[in-house]
Amino acid sequence: MGGMEHILYKLVYGGAAQRMYKRNGTNSRRISWLYLFLGGFLIGILAINIWKGTFFGEMDLLSAASLNRLKYLDINGNSFLAYILKERMGTLIVLCLLATTYVGTVTIAMYAAWMGMMAGVFLSMAAMRYGLRGIFLILAGVLPQYLLLVPAYIMLMNWCYQICTSLYYPHKVYEDGYGMKRQYYMKKVVQLFIIVMVVIIGSMVESYVNPILISRFLKIF
Repeated sequence: MGGMEHILYKLVYGGAAQRMYKRNGTNSRRISWLYLFLGGFLIGILAINIWKGTFFGEMDLLSAASLNRLKYLDINGNSFLAYILKERMGTLIVLCLLATTYVGTVTIAMYAAWMGMMAGVFLSMAAMRYGLRGIFLILAGVLPQYLLLVPAYIMLMNWCYQICTSLYYPHKVYEDGYGMKRQYYMKKVVQLFIIVMVVIIGSMVESYVNPILISRFLKIF
């Protein structure tokens, strides 16, 4: 193969292979995070069953009394939004900062497992207390904001993974050259801006829309 043919071959097939590798790598990471989430979910279910007395006796989590208070609670949307943004932006900033360290990828894995465990705890608690109605209660509590927040946090985990990889394993991300690095990190800044905006919109929906929906749901619960 001549020099020019070799160059053309690399441009055509090498680029295609690199794109295929990136797609497969992204899909593989998301599947791994899904497994971690499901593992955490199972741990949450086991925790509820093992320490049932603690969760049902000492904690007021999803009790009839707490739901009754929530039914007639007048939530100040602005104050609630400020609280939610403080919590969500705090988590986002911590994940982004940890992504710049050696433990960045481990942090993402632990975060996926933690979210799964929390989902397992709340879903199990609701199902044990109220049966099928409890499942609908959880759905009412997370919709519609989680239609925005779930994709946003998946994008955030992928962003953190890529940042950590680019800092400590740069050969997996971009070619050598200042221009390529600058272009890559500018792209990451834009992506992070989009993620932050989606989280803010999701938090606004949770603050102003979800309280109305869950209040109406609880009145027929």
